[in-house]
Amino acid sequence: MTKLSRKFIVSKTINRWLFLALILGVAVQLGACGFQPRGMGAGRLEAVPGPLFVAGVGHYSPLYRELRRQLAHTDLKLVSNAADSGSTLRISRWKRGHRVLSVDSRNKAVEFELEDSLRFALHDKAGRQLLPPQAERVVRIQFRPPTVVLGSAREAELLREDMLRDLVARVVRRLSTAN
Repeated sequence: MTKLSRKFIVSKTINRWLFLALILGVAVQLGACGFQPRGMGAGRLEAVPGPLFVAGVGHYSPLYRELRRQLAHTDLKLVSNAADSGSTLRISRWKRGHRVLSVDSRNKAVEFELEDSLRFALHDKAGRQLLPPQAERVVRIQFRPPTVVLGSAREAELLREDMLRDLVARVVRRLSTAN
């Protein structure tokens, strides 16, 4: 082996170790500052006395199904009877709406504003308020060019599903702040 090839191998090994040390340092720093990837911190809802009863929406509604899906990743269980619950999430005024945002030169709607909103409050079994009534609102804009007719309905459906996921995630984050 020549001196040049030995230097190359040594420098390559040093670079690898430096790179690994850098990655380890970044991981330690992220852990020390409390950083958690989205969804990792949602497993604990200690402030909410469980199990939870959801009032104001039907058990077969898309909102309830999404709430059940997202709470499955936490330590909080849902019950179907208020008598068996430790707290009640009261959902009121769940609305889904849309309005025309812009029109083209032929006066055809091209952009729509889609909106999902709700009000909710959290009460314990004795009826004391753990979270005061709060509102959450999610707004998205859908562009529907007149030349693309076939995909517009499916795009609106996917956008609505995404909005509902976002709305429920916001409610779950608010539940984690209950006292």
